[in-house]
Amino acid sequence: MEPLKKIEVNFTPGTIEFPSADRLKLYVNETLEKTKGLVATDDSIKATKASRTEVNKLEKSIADVRKRYKKAWNEPFSAFESSLKELEGDCKAASQELKETIDSFENQQKEERRKVVQGLIDEMAPNYGVSADKIEIIDKWLLKSTAKKTILEEIAESMKTLQRLNAEKAQVEKLCLKHGLPAERYIDLLQRGMTYIEVEQVIEGDLRKQEEVADLFKQRKAAEVAAQKVGMVDVGDGKLIDTETGELKHELQRVSLELQGTKEQIDDIARYIVKSGVKIVSSSERETVIE
Repeated sequence: MEPLKKIEVNFTPGTIEFPSADRLKLYVNETLEKTKGLVATDDSIKATKASRTEVNKLEKSIADVRKRYKKAWNEPFSAFESSLKELEGDCKAASQELKETIDSFENQQKEERRKVVQGLIDEMAPNYGVSADKIEIIDKWLLKSTAKKTILEEIAESMKTLQRLNAEKAQVEKLCLKHGLPAERYIDLLQRGMTYIEVEQVIEGDLRKQEEVADLFKQRKAAEVAAQKVGMVDVGDGKLIDTETGELKHELQRVSLELQGTKEQIDDIARYIVKSGVKIVSSSERETVIE
């Protein structure tokens, strides 16, 4: 069958003759004129109600005529419209079926291209010393129009970026270990797009704040000790006498050490501390490390 170039429809605009239009308009005007100025009183209520009934009947008769001819006028178009809408529906259903077929084929093609791209990533990853599963496949690489050369170049660029990020991550971890800082926060800043220099500056700022807090703590402790020594007499050898109570106090020092050595060395130090009379305020569990 040859393609249908044009949908032919024979349409002749209809006409409705209304020879009594003027007379009907005149009659309605005259009828309504009679109702103007009517008031409801005991004497006139019946006449007023009768006038309203007459107006209502007139309105209904006009509406009935309009509805009757409107229905007759619309019937041919309704049948015409129904026929076309049914055909439109058939076309839409067929179009949806075709779309699903096309989408299924294109998704299959896309998955095949994804496997090819993943193969390239798996092959290239060892050369850059990165993990293949850390390389995100972007939609552009799955387009049929994207050249293989472009895909290879962009995969290589992604791997270089990951390679640099891994190296910077190792540097951050080393720096944090040196200063006793948790590395997670600073690694997260790297992954969010900060450069290593910027992250290093954040670390330096945090260390300065720690030092400031530590200095303030030392100053507060020194002030507390100075306040305690007011009213005390230093009699030497670390001994203080409270002049108010006569109580003997001792001026001691406290220090925290983290020791590392063989079991025997740590045991010897522990025995020496106990023997020397130094009070152990707190201690941690022993931890085995291999170096």
